[in-house]
Amino acid sequence: MQRQQRRRILARRRHLTALVAAAIMLGLVACTAPPASENDTPSTPSTPADPSVQAWVTAAEGDLRLAPLTPAETGEPTDVVTADPNSGRQRVEGFGAALTHSSADLLAGMPAASRDALLRELFDPDGDVRLNVLRVPFGGTDFVSQPAYTYNDIPPGEEDWDLARFSTGADETSLRPLLRQILTISPDLQIIASPWSPPAWLKDSGSLVGGRLRDDDRVYDTYARYLVRALQEYAAAGVQIRYLTVQNEPQARYPGGYPGTDMPVADQIRLIEVLGPMLAESGLEVDVLAYDHNWSLHPADAAAGPGGAPETEYPADVLASSAGEWVGGVAYHCYSGDASRQSSLHDQFPSTPIFITECSGSHAPDDTPEAIFGNTLAWQARNLLLASLGNWASTVLTWNLALDPSGGPHIGGCETCTGVVTVDDAGAVTRNAEFYVLAHASRFIPRGSIALNTAEEGDSPLSHTGFRTPSGALVVLLYNDSPESRTTRVSVGSTDTLLEVPGRALVTLEIRE
Repeated sequence: MQRQQRRRILARRRHLTALVAAAIMLGLVACTAPPASENDTPSTPSTPADPSVQAWVTAAEGDLRLAPLTPAETGEPTDVVTADPNSGRQRVEGFGAALTHSSADLLAGMPAASRDALLRELFDPDGDVRLNVLRVPFGGTDFVSQPAYTYNDIPPGEEDWDLARFSTGADETSLRPLLRQILTISPDLQIIASPWSPPAWLKDSGSLVGGRLRDDDRVYDTYARYLVRALQEYAAAGVQIRYLTVQNEPQARYPGGYPGTDMPVADQIRLIEVLGPMLAESGLEVDVLAYDHNWSLHPADAAAGPGGAPETEYPADVLASSAGEWVGGVAYHCYSGDASRQSSLHDQFPSTPIFITECSGSHAPDDTPEAIFGNTLAWQARNLLLASLGNWASTVLTWNLALDPSGGPHIGGCETCTGVVTVDDAGAVTRNAEFYVLAHASRFIPRGSIALNTAEEGDSPLSHTGFRTPSGALVVLLYNDSPESRTTRVSVGSTDTLLEVPGRALVTLEIRE
């Protein structure tokens, strides 16, 4: 009964999502979004010839940062991009980043007024950026300012099958208070939780760093109860989790000094088969996301799996298994392969939502700030934002929400990661490339928007994707991969807009009919 109930719930959600998407496109669903207000325009005012058609641009070079881009009145286009307003692809759930312990500690250390202003800038539904999804770690990661922990750490050699010493209380230091503050600003925020490691006593390594779950049914039962307890304690503390991945980067067999777990396909299936019925019985409205790793198997992770061969089709293998009925989506990271892998999965499992849950900017140690900004903007605009959305992603999340100027604090792991913002010791904030990549989407493409089919004429250096929002606005994202400016005509239904798109620049075009 539990499995049948869970299967019906998941099927109903997917069916309703598809119906709503189709209805929005056919104009059958009344708009529930508020009418356009002054807060729907950029913080820097623009004065286009047609106020119903507006555009904004951020360039890899120079000082254009979500700046108004006035449509041209005349000109011969070098590129033509079309968006079909009557088409329909996936439903958008939102955009965001990860509130790691490092990010939470940095934000908690800011002066209260400065922190509140920054969080409102990032998360206010009528603000400048409008992020509406956050990923949080269940326990320690590489991005912590104190030694990593889980919710059931006990002395070596001891066991706690009843979870008598279980507690999420350590997250009250900064993580959960920050989440509650953000939820007061953005009550509809969706939260994705991910563990990096089970407690060491449940693993064959006896350590948070590396190893697998012990081959013991008690271990799988206890770890499933551990995850449900964490979800329940978070809910009791005022933080509802919407999605859960059962293991961050399950194919990262050799984490560099930070918590991690090698979880082969068979182990993830085994865990989800135990966890799914527990979640159904708990009454928690939490969907399990499978996988939570790279588009393609990273060469460094390609050691043979338990069956003797690398597991190159991990998410498809989980969905095709007996655990698939308990899975509400698949989560990807960006560090190996490309977003076309999402379309391959969608072709096999068209009703399964796809999420991007992590993608960090990074750089060479001696890169200048200008190079870090420009190269991150260019790579993420092309390969993360537009490619993911064009290949069926419902969410796009980067990695740390905030880091210090040295890219930390962290223990092991990435030495050159960048956050959405940088916060220095004095509380001063620098808005990084990730800030603008996300803002170009999250500010203009609210939850419930439907992705549209787009196309270009000829051989163009432009990447593109389009959306219809719940209020009926049409939004087109463009990225010019050429170093040269491109005169681009964007045709959406009966509206033609001519834009001069700078080289290596990300553009958002919004048409309000």
